[in-house]
Amino acid sequence: MAFLTDGINFTGSLGKLSAYKVRGSDKIIVRTKGGATKAQIRQSPVFERTRENNTEFAGCGYAAKNIRQVLYPVKHLADYNFTPMLVKLAKSIQLLDTTGDRGQRSIDLSRHRYLLEGFQLNRKNTFDSVLRHPVQCTIERETGTAEVQLPGLLPGLNLLLPWQYPFFRFVITFGIVADIGFNGINYRNAENQPLPVSARTEWQLVKQHSEAQRILLALTDLGLLNDDSTLLVGIGIEMGMPVTDLVIERVRYVGCGKVLVTG
Repeated sequence: MAFLTDGINFTGSLGKLSAYKVRGSDKIIVRTKGGATKAQIRQSPVFERTRENNTEFAGCGYAAKNIRQVLYPVKHLADYNFTPMLVKLAKSIQLLDTTGDRGQRSIDLSRHRYLLEGFQLNRKNTFDSVLRHPVQCTIERETGTAEVQLPGLLPGLNLLLPWQYPFFRFVITFGIVADIGFNGINYRNAENQPLPVSARTEWQLVKQHSEAQRILLALTDLGLLNDDSTLLVGIGIEMGMPVTDLVIERVRYVGCGKVLVTG
């Protein structure tokens, strides 16, 4: 490793050299490119463990993608990139497969779906810190329905909104997440995973008491629901600003959300 001091300063690649900066330093670090080639990683027995890890990582990526698809109606409320955390969670579930060979272990979400519950989309203002009251939810797999019971809200008591906007509403999403397994060659994502169904409550004034509400969501295609499927309900809170007397616009990137329950 070397440092650039005088003369030509650059970052990036130049021939066999790579120059870059690191956080906490204003120096430019220079190193020569090296490491194994792609062909070596694909074929050499030395990198067999690397190939196994890469293959399993692909399966975890598919699982995270499927969970993220169900969370799509509330993902705009996240205050960080939560996809890597979903991948990490999927890897934790994959490690619970004690029967599959290394490089072929399944991500059986249906067996460990409870590990998804309470997954937060926020780090600064979490859903549970904003709504200080449990939200009840019942899932019926036979009918493909989810019933969400929103509590009565008292601003300043069980609803503590940290954002300075006059309106808020709830967003609820409901969908199917398929298990990810090894097919003998590689991991393959579930085909035709249905889009989630979602619902939004009416806009409510932040400073006004609101009554309890019951929200019912139903899947449109039960043909893709089987024993290897997980039903997931996500919930979020959006903030709104009035545009006219009758129109309220959602404030982008403001709010919170989480995985409410699975079944």
